[in-house]
Parts: sequence; structure tokens; C-alpha cells
Amino acid sequence: MHPILRFATQVVRNAGHEVMVRAAQAPASRAASTAQQEYFRRTHDRFMRSITRLIQRSYPEHEVCEFNAFSGSSAAETRWFIEPIDGRLNFMRRVDQFCSMIAITHQNRLRYGLIVDHFRDGNYHATLDEGCFSNDGRMRTSDTRSLQSAVVACDDQLHLSAYKELPVAERISGCLGIDIANTASGRFDAVCVSAVSEGHFQLARLFNREAGGFATALDGGEYVQSDQGLVAGNTFVQRKIVSVLAKHAAKGQSVTAAQTAG
Repeated sequence: MHPILRFATQVVRNAGHEVMVRAAQAPASRAASTAQQEYFRRTHDRFMRSITRLIQRSYPEHEVCEFNAFSGSSAAETRWFIEPIDGRLNFMRRVDQFCSMIAITHQNRLRYGLIVDHFRDGNYHATLDEGCFSNDGRMRTSDTRSLQSAVVACDDQLHLSAYKELPVAERISGCLGIDIANTASGRFDAVCVSAVSEGHFQLARLFNREAGGFATALDGGEYVQSDQGLVAGNTFVQRKIVSVLAKHAAKGQSVTAAQTAG
């Protein structure tokens, strides 16, 4: 593991102990209440400050930003993009599907990625052109070559089952970071979501490419804006999904319209 990733893991782990305690103490409610949202915001901001302080103590020349501020352009040579809690609603509902993520750019290029699953003690890290690894060793995407056998992580807005050409088994976890890790490690064959931040997109692409897979927007192109979505996974399944979505788009049928019809 690269020294900067080893340090990043220690920082997240150290600060994560408190997050685990606070996750168990989230206000109980059957609906996303104002109290839950405020509790999440305070926990998120506290975790962010703690991580930022530790990074700047060891790397004062580096710039630290929130994950949703991800950008490929800056005067700073090295930038850290931090998502303390990915899976907001899960955290608020005490569901054990959330994680922490760090993306590190060097000279405006994403070079390192880290995903930490606190509940399952999962540590996933990727380095550009050097591969990606977990606690269990090198990560590789699945070798599934049949859509009927494919398991695809989706969000709650995109239902691939609406397309008869995609007879895949869908899974919704509520945490894109964990879906990215599970796809790059071969547990899922692909992850497909209707909207995604640039940080999530670039992290998914880094992990999947280093694990032998591929990642694009829903239309098969590069990321331009959030509603272009994401399809990442093993090359066969990823390209099949993109092909089907493109065919329907060419017929003038949007993804949303196809879902409604389905």
C-alpha cells in the first residue's frame, strides 16, 4: 500500500470509531425527521473536521475539500476529497450500509482512492496504474458472461428490469461507495445509477479500471453532469447495459420513460 493511502486509512479508522458510536445513537424514527437530519449533519461535519485536522497536521501543503466539491482543476498539487459518511439515509435509519471515502488527486489527476466499510471492517484502496486491493488481497471484477446470471447494484430511480433485454438481478443498498467496492471486488457484476456526483463517478472508474473492468456514463461517454449517471463493472455486463440503454435512447425512449412503461 502506498504510504499516503496507509496514512489515509489510519486517519479514517481513528476518526471512524466515534462515527460508529454515534450511528448507534441516531434518533429513532419511522420517517426521516428534522432531528435525524440535524444529527446526521452534526456528525458529518464533526467527522469532516476531525479528518481535515489530521491530514493538515501531516500534510500542511495539501488542500482538503468535501467530496461534492470534486474537480479536476486546481492550483494545489495534491488535493484530498473527503466523504465522511456515504449512505446518509442508511445512517439516519441505523442501517449498517454506509462508508467513508477519500479520493486524492495529484497534479489534477485522480491517483488514489479509499473506501472504508466501518461495520464490516472492510478496507478497499486503489492506485492509478497499480491496481486495487482489499483486506483479502487484489481486487478483480467478476467474470460473469451471462446477463441471466448477473447481479447489478442500482439506485431506487433506475430499474433495469424495465428492459426485457436486461434480465439481471437488481440490488439496492443505499450506499454507492459500498456498491463500488463490491463491484470492483467481483461480488456484484456491475453498478448502475441514474445520477451521480463527479467524485463518485471518478472513484468508480478508478476502482473498476484497476480491477479489470470499465466505467462510463449511462450513454457510454465521459462524465459531464450528474444526470448522466454511471455504469461500472465487468466489461461484458457493463457494455451490455450501456448498449441496451443506448438502443432505447435512440428510439426516443428515455430511461425514465422506460421505467414508467415497465
